[in-house]
Amino acid sequence: MIDTDAKKTLHEYLRSAREAMLWKLEGLSEYDIRRPLTATGTNLLGMVKHLSIVEARYFGETFG
Repeated sequence: MIDTDAKKTLHEYLRSAREAMLWKLEGLSEYDIRRPLTATGTNLLGMVKHLSIVEARYFGETFG
């Protein structure tokens, strides 16, 4: 049985984090979103992709 309160709480937390990420990206040019910011080449678009994959995988495995 799935704990619906835990699912709701997690979903609200992730929604809030997603909104914060989008707010921080708002108004940036495509160049700024895609340019590497670390020595490994990480960029903001890569961060968004990583977060979406982790979120989808976690929700899928945890809540079906």
